[in-house]
Amino acid sequence: MRVVVVSRCARTLHVFRRGLILRAIKEGLDVTAIGADGDGFDRNLREAQIHFEPAPIRFSGLTPLSDLRLIFNLAGRFRRARVDVCHAFTIKPAIFATLAARMARVPVRVVTITGLGYAFTSATGMLRRLVEWLYRCALAQAHVVFFQNPEDRRLFVERGLVTASKTELVSGSGVDTRRFAPVPLPCSSGTAPVFLMIARLLRDKGVLEYCAAAKVLRGRFPEARCLLLGGEDPRNPSRLTPAELVQLKDSPDIELLGEIDDVRPIIASADVVVLPSYREGLPRSLLEGGAMGRALIATDVPGCSEVVQQEKNGLIVPRADADSLARAMVRLCENPSLIASFGTTARTDIEARFDEQKVIDNTLATYRRLFQANAKGPSETAAR
Repeated sequence: MRVVVVSRCARTLHVFRRGLILRAIKEGLDVTAIGADGDGFDRNLREAQIHFEPAPIRFSGLTPLSDLRLIFNLAGRFRRARVDVCHAFTIKPAIFATLAARMARVPVRVVTITGLGYAFTSATGMLRRLVEWLYRCALAQAHVVFFQNPEDRRLFVERGLVTASKTELVSGSGVDTRRFAPVPLPCSSGTAPVFLMIARLLRDKGVLEYCAAAKVLRGRFPEARCLLLGGEDPRNPSRLTPAELVQLKDSPDIELLGEIDDVRPIIASADVVVLPSYREGLPRSLLEGGAMGRALIATDVPGCSEVVQQEKNGLIVPRADADSLARAMVRLCENPSLIASFGTTARTDIEARFDEQKVIDNTLATYRRLFQANAKGPSETAAR
């Protein structure tokens, strides 16, 4: 079975799809990973013996000529490679790779909605209507559409972007619970807690609220540390302004770590993982932090609220509310025993609900089921 996994860029393929791709290869599937290159992660894919092909996927905005070229570019590749399964992740691939797969008569077309992105969290008017129309056109050509939280699925179904019978819920991308194993908490030795946010430097991720909360926290607990791990995303509409970036980099309350390949040592150096995002699919940083036995703080928004259970494995705060976020962080500094209790529960919950292998099992079974169902007339079988 020839499979293409299409995502936004080499980084998202490496960070989020590596486990799926390697498992599919191990089980005998012929897999090609496709996404934009230029971020350095194409090297990581090739070192893992994953066949990677760059594609001209623009990160932001809708540009008709470029998007049409992308559709024809992908359709040509799919025809030449005689692809059996196209699985598209993230917004642009979900739309344009799926349309290309239909044009190339790929027998099986699968989409995973990993999150709603800027068009749904911040944009209004014409842009949102256009994105919804594109989704409606593309998802009509998909056989299965995976959603990572029930709120996203409900929104898409209610707005007529996808037929309910095509949809399935999955536990995000899952997390490798063996690789992300529990390690002792730094604050168990009596030191002040260390807080960690892992996210791109975007407004919609709650970076500004985290920065403001860190200032309040360190006013009360000067020895506490607030780490921020993530790189800039200058092509994203939710990017920080130059002035905001300067303010963030100059902040005495935030330790800005940039972007790294392996986040485990940084999670190990922290006690609490924080994500004040405006909306998520199912956030990997919370899954990885919980898997390593870290307490969690997140906003009460779709995606985050699927992982964080109030007063069990962490604390939930309102969206875009730096004061509430600061109070939650202060509370954990005042009650370090809660950090250990929340972290223990987080690990147990992640193992039970979000193990990566369960997600991969379901995904590969879906490929095979749909391929067998369409084997007699794959080129002409319409999406159900």
